[in-house]
Amino acid sequence: MRILFVPVSGSAGSGEVQRCRLLAQALLQRWPECEAHFLLAPGIDPAPFPGIELPASPTKSPREVAAAIAQLQPALVVFDGNARVASLAAAHAAGARTLLLSSRPSARGRGFRWRRMAQLDAHWLIGADLLGAPGCRECLARWRYPRVGVRRFATLFAPPAELAPLRARFGLADAPYAVVCTGGGEHAGAAARFGAVAAALARDGLATLAVAMPAPPPAIATPALPNAELMALLAGARVAVLAGGSLLVQALALGTPVVASPLQAEQAARVRWLARAGAVQVADAGEPAAIAEAARKLAGDDAARERLRSSARALGLRNDLDAATAALAALAGLG
Repeated sequence: MRILFVPVSGSAGSGEVQRCRLLAQALLQRWPECEAHFLLAPGIDPAPFPGIELPASPTKSPREVAAAIAQLQPALVVFDGNARVASLAAAHAAGARTLLLSSRPSARGRGFRWRRMAQLDAHWLIGADLLGAPGCRECLARWRYPRVGVRRFATLFAPPAELAPLRARFGLADAPYAVVCTGGGEHAGAAARFGAVAAALARDGLATLAVAMPAPPPAIATPALPNAELMALLAGARVAVLAGGSLLVQALALGTPVVASPLQAEQAARVRWLARAGAVQVADAGEPAAIAEAARKLAGDDAARERLRSSARALGLRNDLDAATAALAALAGLG
């Protein structure tokens, strides 16, 4: 049984790649006989899975995507972030079922267009802002294409690893610490800005991990971490400084107090919604010193951190990885 993952990748997407990798790992843990393959933009590592490098992100390489589908003959093709109608049609021509994952509002809207719905077997919506009733476009698409399985998931992440070995690895002992991470992607200036935030926080005396970005001492810079390790570090952090993507929602589901500094318009809309719900503190001015000061104050304010946690709990955010893995297996025809 072969499943092909086709996430938006390159500068256009990082959370999509991580989400697909997470689903593939969870699926193979339960069904080791399954094969997972990836189609990715240049320079994106598919490890630990086999992959085919495309000339660009899949949405910009529809011919190559169609050729790879014809070559691999998967039982299921999972598109994350976007899918060309031609790519969906190529999957059906190869006898594969099709699933589209949409976490960005713009991607959800594109996914509900009738030409795409006509080629889909399932459309899953992922995000913290999906707790209300479906909108008009979703309702109309469901009515027009009732055979398409539309589901909603708050967030997906690996169960956190054990924290004690991670504390020892990074020299944290039992001290409180902060985590600073952009969440991936190639937003201009983001790594430098967040690295400066991490350094400023560390200079103020709070041990600070800068994940997947350069940061001068006394910040502790580390390369990108496996999702389970990052989740453990976030769950144990006194405070985190994050952008506004998927990682933010994962952190809130873990109960982590977060200062959020969004990097683009869709992230800003998500952060504003969460801030109105009282679940996150916003620092969108963009100046590293101001962001670091907001995080430092939050780290020292027990009541403020508990208010954020309480508001996040009230949203009902949860890790839906098990449910999504089971649904993915059902789509693929796994027993």
